[in-house]
Amino acid sequence: MTLTAHFDRVADALRAVEAVRPAIGAAPEAALFVGSGDSLSSALLATAFGHQSASSGDLTWTGRVPAGVRTVVGISHSGTSGATVRALRLATEAGLRTIAVTSNPDSPLAEAADEVQLVPSLGLEETVPCAGHLMLGLGVAAVCGVDTAGATAELAALVDAQRAAVAEALDAAPAAVPSGISVLSLPELRGAADFWVLKLIEATGLVARTVPLEESGHVDYFIGPQANLSLQLVGADGAERFARLATALESTGQTPLAVRLAGPDARDDRAGVLFELAGAVAGTVFAEAAAARWGRPPFRGGAVNMDASHIKLDGHPVTA
Repeated sequence: MTLTAHFDRVADALRAVEAVRPAIGAAPEAALFVGSGDSLSSALLATAFGHQSASSGDLTWTGRVPAGVRTVVGISHSGTSGATVRALRLATEAGLRTIAVTSNPDSPLAEAADEVQLVPSLGLEETVPCAGHLMLGLGVAAVCGVDTAGATAELAALVDAQRAAVAEALDAAPAAVPSGISVLSLPELRGAADFWVLKLIEATGLVARTVPLEESGHVDYFIGPQANLSLQLVGADGAERFARLATALESTGQTPLAVRLAGPDARDDRAGVLFELAGAVAGTVFAEAAAARWGRPPFRGGAVNMDASHIKLDGHPVTA
């Protein structure tokens, strides 16, 4: 699929889907948002609102909810992600308020929650998925008190705006397969950076990690002598620092590559969420195109068992 076609499909689906309608009571206080895989990226969006995020397994496999947490929000598109369902059950046993963000009102996750924030399904057939994250991210925003009326159309426009940045980054990407990939970011795109890493791993099978911008200067500077690709997700903040660090990384044999994402005109809570989600789409498109360039078939070309039996709950087929 061409870059243009990929962006068109996502933007068109966003313009056609029904709105995410807030469905819970008061916005939670001292909340912990949990998810697994793509859903953990959705959970990270809540940190911009003063909440915490964690992998569902951090609760499920330790049996503990962090001190001070009053609400646990479980995120799963299918509502059958095993660790996330168990995390909500644990929270209920601890006497905490529980909220589910899911597209499936009849799921075990919805059954385990006090309140359910439903999100629509975007209805896209995808090789490397991002549609579920977009809807769950808007659901997280709704739980955090963001007005989501008209948000899908606004997100579609912001997705369209990323085409040039991704095209330029792909043109500048190395022809040879890197040994690993670092994704550098500042807080305005930290959630998007996490999603870029997931999609790069799924699409290319390469080791990838997310790194706060300044920490790359303290750690990535010493990577080598093997070739490492340092993708810099550049928004409105820190452009000069990104550029200076790129020069330093290049001097040690790194391949720094700035991806200058097109941000929204306004800078408020709603715009911040939409920018993160549009950035996530950009990462998915880049990852698929880079994998094709490097001859790396997504999900290792079927070499990996995709039945997800290790994360199923009670026999349910699972997606994050």
